[in-house]
Amino acid sequence: MTIESIYLVKAVVYILRESWLINSLILIVMKASKAAIFPSFFIGLAFVGSFASIAGPTVSVPDFKNEVGRLAWWSPRVSRQLADVLSNELSAAGGLTVVERQNVKALLSEQEMAELGIVKNNNRAAKSGQMTGSQYVILGRVSGYENNVETKQSGSGMGFMGFGGSKTVAETKAYVSLDLRVVDTTTGEVVGFKTVEGRAKNTAKVKGSGGSLAPLAGLVGGLTGASGAGAYGLAAAGTLSFSESSSETKKTPASKAVRAALIAASDYVSCILVRKDQCLDDYARGDSQRRQNTLDVLEMD
Repeated sequence: MTIESIYLVKAVVYILRESWLINSLILIVMKASKAAIFPSFFIGLAFVGSFASIAGPTVSVPDFKNEVGRLAWWSPRVSRQLADVLSNELSAAGGLTVVERQNVKALLSEQEMAELGIVKNNNRAAKSGQMTGSQYVILGRVSGYENNVETKQSGSGMGFMGFGGSKTVAETKAYVSLDLRVVDTTTGEVVGFKTVEGRAKNTAKVKGSGGSLAPLAGLVGGLTGASGAGAYGLAAAGTLSFSESSSETKKTPASKAVRAALIAASDYVSCILVRKDQCLDDYARGDSQRRQNTLDVLEMD
């Protein structure tokens, strides 16, 4: 690609951003006199078109809402953190352009410093009026979180002649649910909605073992008919005992359970705005099953 064609492509990129300059694009093409420019020009134009098709929809995520009420771990800071987490997961899902909304003040501060001449006013300085708008806004809220919605406990043990062991396992589950809406910022239309429900598991294990020589000493004494010093020795041996125990606890933090739900939410947004393939049917079936599962917990009169 020649130097002339490179500058020409750059001009095309700028012109395509300004619909009122389309006529200028036509004039540039008509006035191009070097035949070598045209192949490079159309190659560059194809590149611009492919780049435009690759660039995905722009989305923004405002602070989350808490519709549950009092949660020990909830605070305004958590509300912002959840929005940040979802923004990161949306970026990781791919195909979407996420625009910043949580720290707009910091961006405006950079633009203001450039306008006031506090920083060098060069090509790298922030410019006002150039921020990318959001085509869709992702509205999220925590609609449910409750600990110990399920509890299970099991135990086992065995002993023989004063020796044995035991094992106890306890399991609890916490319930978490998020509601998500994808809203077109131009029309206000809700183009997608998703309820993410799940359970986070916590487990605790306790193991114990131990023994005592008392049963064995009694048995030996009875079989041998020990007396005197032998009887005293067996009595002393019968006082010997030992025990050992260990415990293990695995708890899923509330933040990790909510992040898992946000990952599922980001996959849904990617499906309806980017992929738009078989995933739409999969999510429709999954949501239908979720609704049925929710209805099943209630005994209708």
